[in-house]
Amino acid sequence: MRNFAPPLVAVLGFALVGCSSAPPEAAPAPTSTVPVIVPGTPGGPNRTLATLPSSPATPDPDDLTFLSDMMIHHSQALVMADKARTAAANPQVKALADRIRVGQKPEIEAMRQLLTERGGKAPELEHVEHSDHSGMPGMATPAELAKLLNSTGKAFDVAFLTLMIKHHEGAVTMSGTAIEKGADLRIGELAQDVSVTQTKEISTMRRLQKEL
Repeated sequence: MRNFAPPLVAVLGFALVGCSSAPPEAAPAPTSTVPVIVPGTPGGPNRTLATLPSSPATPDPDDLTFLSDMMIHHSQALVMADKARTAAANPQVKALADRIRVGQKPEIEAMRQLLTERGGKAPELEHVEHSDHSGMPGMATPAELAKLLNSTGKAFDVAFLTLMIKHHEGAVTMSGTAIEKGADLRIGELAQDVSVTQTKEISTMRRLQKEL
């Protein structure tokens, strides 16, 4: 008797049946993140923090404190920058104040979102100019702020730069603490952005001081 090899079609069919019986690989589970948009410098692109690794399951108190305090810190800067639109005499001081206002206002909302996502409570920001937060690094006292808001022209420009340099230096200090002690990478990235931006603005303000 002669042995016959099985038809090639049958062999292929068997192979295909064997392959189709294997369960398909499970697709990786999608991660759900809410994008947090952080504004770039004026004219530059915004940044999205949602692409960073997920935050710790248990929020770090240092991270929550940074977000809450920096929201208050930024709010005082906005009060000072808003006044510059009508009180400043130097066009470069006005332009810097606008840059601060345009950059920090959206950052406050980004911080609010990060804070509430982690179960924190956003601070009350209304009438921040009437509250004493001078214990926070760089914050102007109510008396210093009142004097600034009641000044105009060159006197305002001088006081604005003096107070805002101190204010920015405080923000850099707070950001450094958050980067060192915090655990949340998304918040650390935001703190880094604040530190870099405000360090550059300090250099600009020191130059303007010499030109007044």
